[in-house]
Amino acid sequence: MAQAQVPEEPSAPPRRRLPVGPLGLLAITAMALCAAFGVAWLILDATGAKEQSNAVDLQEVLNGVGVAPLVADPQVRATVGSPAPDVRLDFLGGVTQQLAEIAGKGTPVVLNFWSSTCAPCLNELPAIEKVSKKLGDKVTVIGIDSQDTVESGQKMVDQTGITFRNARDPKAQISTVFGALALPRTVIIDAQGKVADTYTGELNEQTLLDLLNKNGIATS
Repeated sequence: MAQAQVPEEPSAPPRRRLPVGPLGLLAITAMALCAAFGVAWLILDATGAKEQSNAVDLQEVLNGVGVAPLVADPQVRATVGSPAPDVRLDFLGGVTQQLAEIAGKGTPVVLNFWSSTCAPCLNELPAIEKVSKKLGDKVTVIGIDSQDTVESGQKMVDQTGITFRNARDPKAQISTVFGALALPRTVIIDAQGKVADTYTGELNEQTLLDLLNKNGIATS
């Protein structure tokens, strides 16, 4: 009996190799590296965008989102003869008070607006310190440090040797209310809490005493 013949499987055709020379290998390697760098860049870009978004959100918080402003009504302006607008005073050192807790309580108040970048302010502050010490509890002197960091403001206080209290006004909110668009500026508030007078420019000791006398505030 004849045996069935099993057909032989055709042998696979020999594989052809691409004629890649040294330059071809170099090109392929370069393409692979470019692809890898591209993927890495996309990952870093996405991560960076996320971090940048978070940074913006944080900056908004630092700029005052959710934090009570120093001025209740930013549209109000201090005018001579009218009650001094109430503002929050965040003193260097950490104590916070409302101006209404200090002004209008029977003692005149001198508000002096200054900045560490203001040369006339640097010259003026020691003179105001002399008046503050001379008059003692007859007058309350308060400095308003405008548009400074805590560090810059404290350095100015240390440099000038002033001992009267100074409140921070980093965004010039209080300065705007009291018209301190140019520094230094001094605002006199009488014993009843009304704005009695203002002065823009550098004061010396005698000029400040004269300004107080002019508005009926005893200096002797």
